[in-house]
Amino acid sequence: MSLKPIGALVNVLNFSHPHVKSLFNEGLWGFPDNTVNRKRWNLLETGCTIFFYGNYNNNKGVYLKGILKEKFESHEPVKYWVQNPTGYPLQIRVDILGKLEEVTPVLKGELADFGVKVFRALDRWSLLIFGDIPGATYSFEMFKSIEENYEARNKKPPYKTELDHETVKELIHQIGLLQEKISIKEMELDGYKIDVAWKRLQRSDPYIVFEVHIHGNLEEALTKLKHARDMWNAKPILVTTKDQTSVAYNVASGAFHEIIDELKIITLEEISALYEKKKEFRSFESKLGLH
Repeated sequence: MSLKPIGALVNVLNFSHPHVKSLFNEGLWGFPDNTVNRKRWNLLETGCTIFFYGNYNNNKGVYLKGILKEKFESHEPVKYWVQNPTGYPLQIRVDILGKLEEVTPVLKGELADFGVKVFRALDRWSLLIFGDIPGATYSFEMFKSIEENYEARNKKPPYKTELDHETVKELIHQIGLLQEKISIKEMELDGYKIDVAWKRLQRSDPYIVFEVHIHGNLEEALTKLKHARDMWNAKPILVTTKDQTSVAYNVASGAFHEIIDELKIITLEEISALYEKKKEFRSFESKLGLH
């Protein structure tokens, strides 16, 4: 068993295909027994995450997420697989998370943006493995990027009623993912930790940084933003409560006047509203197949 994490992506071709009933009804799927499939199937480990790709409502993308419960080889006929009941002996059983009709998918074009070569007709029923191990198709880092974006557009809001510091950081992080940016929480800079930083490219410096200030030392938050502006030329954004916005502007206009023209100060509620709008927009965009 590998000590390194792995993930998988399965092509079911079309979610209306009769074979897919086995996945919906029993969490069961199978692969043809060929050299490539067997090598990749052997790499699967109980508990790993598996995404299922296919066509749904005329859009191709990653629609379902599952957790692998078991894998086994079986040559017994499967009633759902009407085209070839015994033709898929390399089998898996998964716990499916979520409902197909409620999912905002990671679309075909987005997978290509992540570096995953789009499935071809010959790839139907195929299996891709993501991991930093021999035999993997792609790196695990690539899988995590896909998973983060899938979760960003499908998870329930990471808050209930109170917009505390950690919740707002998570909202900003999720907004970044929804905008297809490289979003990093607690990014280090010369002994400081920036709450959230967004990059356009993995190896580039952040182009925008966020500090969340609800209570405590306002000047420390502004100091981190100024330092990020000096070091990375990053746009500084302070997220704070409604009643502290005017105070923040006054403080920034004095000791931090160098960044006052670029500094944006927004409220916790505005971040929350932006997150909801971004999710709604992404869902609508996916339904139209615009990516």
